Amino acid sequence: MKTLKQLFCIASLIAFSLTGNGQAKIEGKWYGKLVISPKFQLTIAFDIFRGSDGKLYGYNHSVEQQTFNIELDKITTTTDSVTLEIGTLNAIYSGKFIANDSLIGHLAQGKGKPFMLNMKKVDKYPFTIAKRPQEPVKPYSYFAEDVTFKNGDIELKGTFTRPNAKGKYPTVVLISGSGPSDRNQTIFGHKTFLVLADLLTRSGIAVLRYDDRGAGKSSGNFFTATLVDHAKDASEAVNYLLSRADVNTDNVGVIGHSLGADIAPIAANHNPNIKHIVLMSGAGNTLENGIYEQTRAIYNQMGASKEGIDLNEEILRAVIQTYKSSANDSLMKINVKAVLETFNTKVAAISEKDQELLELAVPLNIRNFGKLLTPFMRYDLFHNPCDELSKVTIPVFAINGDKDAQVFPQNLALIDSALKKSQSKNFKTKLYPNKNHLFQECTKCTVDEYYELEQTISEDVIADLVQWIKGQ
Repeated sequence: MKTLKQLFCIASLIAFSLTGNGQAKIEGKWYGKLVISPKFQLTIAFDIFRGSDGKLYGYNHSVEQQTFNIELDKITTTTDSVTLEIGTLNAIYSGKFIANDSLIGHLAQGKGKPFMLNMKKVDKYPFTIAKRPQEPVKPYSYFAEDVTFKNGDIELKGTFTRPNAKGKYPTVVLISGSGPSDRNQTIFGHKTFLVLADLLTRSGIAVLRYDDRGAGKSSGNFFTATLVDHAKDASEAVNYLLSRADVNTDNVGVIGHSLGADIAPIAANHNPNIKHIVLMSGAGNTLENGIYEQTRAIYNQMGASKEGIDLNEEILRAVIQTYKSSANDSLMKINVKAVLETFNTKVAAISEKDQELLELAVPLNIRNFGKLLTPFMRYDLFHNPCDELSKVTIPVFAINGDKDAQVFPQNLALIDSALKKSQSKNFKTKLYPNKNHLFQECTKCTVDEYYELEQTISEDVIADLVQWIKGQ
């Protein structure tokens, strides 16, 4: 179980609708300091407002973490108190009104220690909230339903959206990229899948997005799952859709973004109910090679020297190849530690700036490579997505941005080559000018710029997706 401090470093609080007495008292802007320790405090804020349907809704902001506009789950009020339930974090805020503009209270995770969070009501925050003009505000202009489906013992929680009018709609399942992701695939303050689902749904396409296993409200363990396991989760999402009367089962597809584009064809090749695939920012090479490409590009943008970048890649290659060749995890740890020791002199010789930017420190510690050395990486690191793409028999639309600093645009040519070897009679690839990994219209086109840009996804990309999906 993560500590509350750790959870707040991953994500903040989650959205709610307001019920109970004294509702007018809670409307407005609230903020205060979550006191985790005398030296560690987070500025937490809430926007609570009345929607066009007369109900109250709210959003949370965690200022230092630059996490904004996170919907809240539930609130209960009495004449002198308020209780906020944050289901995803298993956390509850309990506050008492000491004035119309003041709350004293605490936030606790599960049965853990409560942390003080006193809040003031203000007309304007003394800090800036990032603008995300594409994010929809409740109540939505379409039907939305929280749903549950299973893959064996794992319960996967998600949200299904479709236009309000009754009918059978073309439908897609969204598959997120690397790392445990909530159903909105929140990246650098952008809820990419929330916006994607909103724009598709308002264009007449139903969407199912879900929390990865071990993330959000879904059960299971993300860090023991391979790409194949995640493909099975996506496959069960599609199977769930077949039970719905509002889904056109002849037009059900999957959209994979980033590493999700590796997962999508695996799912499709094992589930004939998947009728088409969209690959967004997908790779045409192994994750291992993608890591080398990404780190070189990102550290170059950050200002590391060529000498430092070369050394970092040399270390990464040595660690990964040692991991690959070790007979078991116990031997692997011994072997990797021995390999790392051979690089300490070289690391000590590079500049302090490089050491800081590359996060290399003497002595090198195997724990700093922990994410690469987990059991599921024995499959994921060396899986070539083009091997799976060459086996597909259904329509595929693959798109990349030409300014992508994470999955370079030349990957699209590799994908196109693999699809030409496949039995698919209907595939299309498109490279979008001046678009980054998230398909934002970028200026600097660095990873850090994701947060700075107000746009979450370019709507000309959405228009192409809508036209292609409806055409299947």
